[in-house]
Amino acid sequence: MAVIDINKEQFEQMIKGDKPVLVDFWAPWCGYCRRIGPAYEKIAETYGDRIVTAKVNIDEEAQLAEAEKVEVIPTLILYRNGAAVDSVVNPESKAAIDQFVRAALDK
Repeated sequence: MAVIDINKEQFEQMIKGDKPVLVDFWAPWCGYCRRIGPAYEKIAETYGDRIVTAKVNIDEEAQLAEAEKVEVIPTLILYRNGAAVDSVVNPESKAAIDQFVRAALDK
């Protein structure tokens, strides 16, 4: 399953769904966000049957980023049953994102 770009309304619906949702809070001007983008796409392919992978552009959804207490980007947050389970800031590699996802899914 591919990564999907979502807005606040879609975010609110998705996190209440049956599947856990991994959200990448990012911005187009963030070089590091663009650099980990391909790794995040691979995570979407790897875990597509178990989680939904989404991206929120904080420039377009500033209120959502503020509500979720995102202060540094990229920040990845895993949601389950409408609540944040865990988060990671500035993951350095696909392996780091993979480790985070596996640990968060076990919580």
